[in-house]
Amino acid sequence: MLGFRLWQRGRMFRWSEELRMWSMTDVVVIAGAVAYLRAGIPAEVTVRAGAYFYVAVAVLAFVGDRALDRRKVWNEILPDLDELPDRRLPSCDVCEIAVDDRRAGDPCPRCGSRLDRDIAPRFAPAAGAVAAAIPLALPAYSAAIMVNDQITGVLEHTVLGTVQLLADRGYWQFGVVVLFAGVVIPAVVVAGLIWLLLRVRFPRRRGLVTRTRVYRVLHRLVRWPMILPFIAAIAAPIVKYRGIDDIVAGPGATPLFAIITLLMFAVRYFEPRLMWMNAGELRT
Repeated sequence: MLGFRLWQRGRMFRWSEELRMWSMTDVVVIAGAVAYLRAGIPAEVTVRAGAYFYVAVAVLAFVGDRALDRRKVWNEILPDLDELPDRRLPSCDVCEIAVDDRRAGDPCPRCGSRLDRDIAPRFAPAAGAVAAAIPLALPAYSAAIMVNDQITGVLEHTVLGTVQLLADRGYWQFGVVVLFAGVVIPAVVVAGLIWLLLRVRFPRRRGLVTRTRVYRVLHRLVRWPMILPFIAAIAAPIVKYRGIDDIVAGPGATPLFAIITLLMFAVRYFEPRLMWMNAGELRT
């Protein structure tokens, strides 16, 4: 807007877009609210100014992310072609610019990525991440994600046990959030990725647009299950009275975190254009 010529601004914006999936201020806020309620059951917890400022940061980041016109930003860095070309030109799969003065494999003049990158090798990492995540579901959902060592005994809470605890204490709204974030969304992401990966191997022209939209939904949803590891990480240091009342991360927290991380990598590496190319609707 101000017309400043920032050095490597295309690469800076590309990296900000790459890291956007891993920016989880809104997820941390919800996890913090649940952890506050969880820790407030056995102990008195006070919310201070830093928490309110962090909530403000999360709200502003959420609004800014939804309001930003990314196509306009890319065009301000380097404008797209004014006219449709009469032949196929090398293009960038990140900023989606087509250039007529460079060849495939050259760096993109706008964002610094490579033009016409080979996307076929992205299939194996995505499929491998999904395959690695599935067997981890048994320890993640059967073992405790939080262990409450009280003077009267040791209480172990699984994912569903945490939902039950919140519901029993009257916080059923947050219990529903934990249920959807910890159980429903991972199941939907796994099922959706398996479907998309199978359609790459067994292509079909019908439903390509629908499957591409499904991928976009999965890309939005995949970060929300991180609420559960954040709940355990935030609640553990709040309630720490050894021998009286102590909350620690349980054995199920590590495989649950691994599942979510693997699914995020799978969504990141999966390339929906492979469905179009294998179905014959997109030229390589």
